Amino acid sequence: MEDPGRFSRWLRFNGIGALGAGLQLSVLGLLTRLTPLHYLWATGVAVEAAVLHNFCWHERWTWSDRRSPSRLHVYRRLGRFQLTNGLISVAGNLVLMRVFAGMLGMDTLAANIVSILICSMANFGASEWLVFRRAALAAVFMMALHPMTTHAADAGGAELQAATVQAWTVYERAVDARYDSAASTGTPFFALDGVGEADWRNRARGGVIPMARIERPSPGGAEIDVPNGKIHHWTGAIFVPGVSVEDVLKRLGELAGNEQKHYADVLASRLIARHDDRFQIFMKLRRSKVITVTYNTEHDVRYRRLGSARASARSVATRIAQLEAAGTPQEHELKPGSDGGYLWRLNAYWRYEAVPGGVLIECESVSLSRAVPYVLRPFATGMVEGLARESLERTLTGLRTYLTAPRTAAQR
Repeated sequence: MEDPGRFSRWLRFNGIGALGAGLQLSVLGLLTRLTPLHYLWATGVAVEAAVLHNFCWHERWTWSDRRSPSRLHVYRRLGRFQLTNGLISVAGNLVLMRVFAGMLGMDTLAANIVSILICSMANFGASEWLVFRRAALAAVFMMALHPMTTHAADAGGAELQAATVQAWTVYERAVDARYDSAASTGTPFFALDGVGEADWRNRARGGVIPMARIERPSPGGAEIDVPNGKIHHWTGAIFVPGVSVEDVLKRLGELAGNEQKHYADVLASRLIARHDDRFQIFMKLRRSKVITVTYNTEHDVRYRRLGSARASARSVATRIAQLEAAGTPQEHELKPGSDGGYLWRLNAYWRYEAVPGGVLIECESVSLSRAVPYVLRPFATGMVEGLARESLERTLTGLRTYLTAPRTAAQR
């Protein structure tokens, strides 16, 4: 069906909005005059009735050129409509009604008319760009608001662009160079020292997991622009008492392929291959905060010993495939780089150092996702960054628990 054009769509939107406003006012009038219901509760019921009415008409007429392909898709679209138009209408009307009717003493119906006019301007933009359109903006908005948005086709898939990959490669090489040079004298071994994190060793010894966000790949270096992408760069550390570096490396070798037993974000794992200090590992990862997304991943992990008191490791995800319908009989992989765009690349740089009483362990995590649209950055960036930060924190917590757990005689 042909696109009617934005102006025509805007006229349809307002026409249906007028019908919805009439319905809302009628319901509000009936409830406030014929029932003892408080006007604020009555407003909420009236608004919800108008929201459902408007959605049905928008689906069938205003955005009829973007009709849902299935009943399930209609339900998901209704959920998005409730989270946008519903929240704007309910929250906006309740707040504005409290101001106009409660504080300024306006007539209830007159106050509601003013509230409707103000909220309607925000609702068209939300419907056009976030509800009835499969676009990257809708996906990131839902990623920031809804914990169950895991369907790339519904939320708005993203394509990994060549320019994004090129920028990631430049960033990755700079981090790799710093990782390689940390073995030399005069270069900070730990990334937390490189960013000037204060007193992090004592905090780690006290059981805290000191964390820091890194803005550029190397201290004093330039920031790297990533077209259509966003790099999430965090580092954190733990202290493990009563062990040596050699003990830690031995335990990590035993852990390879059994990560699901000790890491909250690993649903399944297996050791693909091992050659001396190099491991290839499969892991089924779940990353969650305001969203839950599941991946099949493969990792190349290489350890290196830097004398008796230090060691390091570099882990690179060589394959990341987002899963659709994870945990159901319909579970299947989406094409890598053509998915929800929540995780396109993932590297981890581990550092181990013997100190009095135990070992300090640092993990520096660098990941790539789709970019957050400019208009949503003030609202969504913190949520998206929190996903990477909390995933790293859970990994460090799981590792510390594993390394400090009592071992049986057979395990020693």
